[in-house]
Amino acid sequence: CGTGGTLAGLAAGLGPGERALGVPVLRGGFLGGDIRALQTGAFGGPRGDWSLDERFHFGGYARTTPELDAFAQDFEQRHGLPVERLYVAKLLHGLVALTAEGAFPRGSTVAAVITGRPFP
Repeated sequence: CGTGGTLAGLAAGLGPGERALGVPVLRGGFLGGDIRALQTGAFGGPRGDWSLDERFHFGGYARTTPELDAFAQDFEQRHGLPVERLYVAKLLHGLVALTAEGAFPRGSTVAAVITGRPFP
């Protein structure tokens, strides 16, 4: 998540039993409040089942670590897809880690939404 606008809108359109998860690239823990404010301004109050997992910022916006670089390089080699480091690698790393933790029940459908221009 950058500003939380996409998550705020997606969550508002979720159906019963669906949930949205944001992976912030910014540190500070403020994004939840921003998303609630966006939903209040647009819809009059909170909408949808959404949450944030703030463990995957890797030091914050425009920052990376050797661990994240290694993950992205491995992903690129395995799948033949270039992986942008500021947003995409952090989201993919988070999804892989959450899957390993059992965060998504077997048979779940998981969609990763990336907005904006993924490559400089």
